[in-house]
Amino acid sequence: MPDAESKVYQKVLFNAADIKMKIKHLLIFLLSNFTCFVYGQKVNVVTTNDSLSIRKKTLSEFKKDVYISGNDSLPYRILYPKNYNKKKQYPLVVFLAGDGERGNDNEKQLYAIPNALIDNAGREKYPCFILAPQCPPKRLWVRFPNFPESLQATAEPTFPAKWTFELLGHLTKQLPINQQRIYITGYSGGGEGTFDFLTRRPDFFAAAIPICSVSDTAKANSIHPIAIWAFHGDKDEINNVRYSQLMIAALKKGGGQPKYTEYAGMGHNIVNKAYTEPGLFDWLFSQKK
Repeated sequence: MPDAESKVYQKVLFNAADIKMKIKHLLIFLLSNFTCFVYGQKVNVVTTNDSLSIRKKTLSEFKKDVYISGNDSLPYRILYPKNYNKKKQYPLVVFLAGDGERGNDNEKQLYAIPNALIDNAGREKYPCFILAPQCPPKRLWVRFPNFPESLQATAEPTFPAKWTFELLGHLTKQLPINQQRIYITGYSGGGEGTFDFLTRRPDFFAAAIPICSVSDTAKANSIHPIAIWAFHGDKDEINNVRYSQLMIAALKKGGGQPKYTEYAGMGHNIVNKAYTEPGLFDWLFSQKK
């Protein structure tokens, strides 16, 4: 969802109905350890006891750390490739969670990490680093100050975006990351961040998977050469589907060839469906700058 300081966001975040909704979400969360919520909608990320066990084990292998920038901090988790060999180079996948997973617990941002990347088969097939920073409370990956009248993002990146880019700079120097194969994906607020990160550093990423996002279409010309596969539900009640449609049209107008999947009859809760789209990660890991 766009800018927390916009008129739209003010109405959503600071009314009594929202407080009741947050309490409801908390109660539901306490009853389900392996379910995440995207703006209050249930997102199942596991389906069997075996896959649940594997997922829990792999998530525990994400190393916990905090990036310090002056007096500020950014919690993050990072998973190393299976059978890691420091003499080899590996792709990096940056995963931006939605606004519902903001916080400082360094846990919630992992809830919707794609199973296809962390189950046994995925870790064998797609050896990579996975970085999952956690957007702090009341912060955003990107701001749209005049939304919905304008889709223009702020001239400067938000602090969480700035800190994440600083962190990426450190990691690419410290770890054997293949800088021709750095990918980014995110859903909802993280999908918005995905597009925004591309526009801030179009030279940095080889490919992106933004899900149910809003984006600054005026910057499409700067990112149209990047491989993009976007997803949206045509009944999205949070981020209207037209926002993805507008960006895809703008990318194509500039000469880009983005892939776009629109799910008929589906709302905002498409993250699990998108991440299980056939061929998605084969496509992603085939991309190079």
